[in-house]
Amino acid sequence: MIAYLPAIYPDELVYSWFCRYYVHSGCFTHKMALQELYCNRSDNPSKEFIGNLKPEARAEIAKMYPLDMLTLNHTLFPQYARFVPLEQRKKALYHIGHDSCDIHHLFCVLLRTSDEQYLRYCPLCAVEDKKQYGEKFWHRKHQLRNVNVCTKHRCRLKATAIPAKSEQNYTFYPAENVIQDNTVVYEDNPTAIRFASYVESIFDAPMDFEKDIPISSVLYHGMSRTKYLKPSGRSRYTKMLADDIKAFYEGIGLCSIASMYQIQRVLLGSRFDFTVVCQIAFFIGMTVEELTSPSLTLSQIQREKDSHYMKDTAPVDWETLDAETAPVLEAVVSSIYNGSASDNGRPERVSERLVYREMGLLGHQLENMPRCKAIFEHYTESYPESWARKIIWAYQELQCKGVPFYWSDIRVLSGVKKKNFQETMPYLVKHTDADTVKHIVALVGMSAT
Repeated sequence: MIAYLPAIYPDELVYSWFCRYYVHSGCFTHKMALQELYCNRSDNPSKEFIGNLKPEARAEIAKMYPLDMLTLNHTLFPQYARFVPLEQRKKALYHIGHDSCDIHHLFCVLLRTSDEQYLRYCPLCAVEDKKQYGEKFWHRKHQLRNVNVCTKHRCRLKATAIPAKSEQNYTFYPAENVIQDNTVVYEDNPTAIRFASYVESIFDAPMDFEKDIPISSVLYHGMSRTKYLKPSGRSRYTKMLADDIKAFYEGIGLCSIASMYQIQRVLLGSRFDFTVVCQIAFFIGMTVEELTSPSLTLSQIQREKDSHYMKDTAPVDWETLDAETAPVLEAVVSSIYNGSASDNGRPERVSERLVYREMGLLGHQLENMPRCKAIFEHYTESYPESWARKIIWAYQELQCKGVPFYWSDIRVLSGVKKKNFQETMPYLVKHTDADTVKHIVALVGMSAT
């Protein structure tokens, strides 16, 4: 039972709050704190959100802070849900605060770049937090994708060695214990500072849960003042826009610059990536208010919808689309296959349905894109082979802990039922060495006795 919860600080991540609970509650181990907060031993809470809390813990927290407000003000929810359709936005808000729904089922979570793998902080904010609150904490805005600057102090954020994504061996890393380096490097590029301030202002703006104005219509309206949309409104010069965006953002050191494919999907209303929308809108000169509280009329929204007929009737340059989509597809399917796309690191089976959903592809487009189709087929496998890779992964994860474990532990971690084990045998040999296979088979045999 939760005996004491410290006050949560402005802009503090829920993960940071729980880290301080771990310290202040007197829990001797991380496991003890996890057991007090979360439902199951196998729960793998996200550092960006809340996680599957125990009903008692959820009730205690709700007394201090309404769960919807906790989600809006102390998680990265606004980064992922800001521009999704209204009903999807409402559903996501409920599930994150009130149950254990996987966030990947609620909205698209892009892969982290190499520069965004770890929790970050502003050294000057850390000094101020220590002085004002008596301890340091993890700020959520310091974890925003493609924001490398503290807009308050105009200095560059520093990366720690603490993974930003969730780990199988979940650990509380209080900022007070981690943040030691207070060396300051000031950002000297005014455009980088303005872009970071722009993104933060959009992130901080109140979210609308009443109106449902598509972000594609908002951007279309903004583009009508630029050279990237014909006066007739019937054609977008997407390639020109993508090329100009790339040249513009290369000069300010963004971790990830929107590709033509990503820009195209957002403009056509099939994706709602926060960082892509921000890059487009900032580049074409849209205000924060135009994005966060648009006031388009029904006729303006309909005009944007009517313009989409071009994507169905105009001939598609399949060769160019194939070349632009292939590297994005490779990154997506490899992350699914090797487990880096999941919160707990478990590898998953790459299915055609999953690929079409994650990539926003329509119909049978892969049939017209040989490079993309070859990438997909390279990662295609049967269910038994996928089960085998999950079993091997679970075995290796448990072995790293250095404590005894059994088939039941592999079963829970891998999600593979014992009745399916026999079908995995040919693939166990394919994906690991003979000794490992013997040990796994022995564990299965021990559980049968």
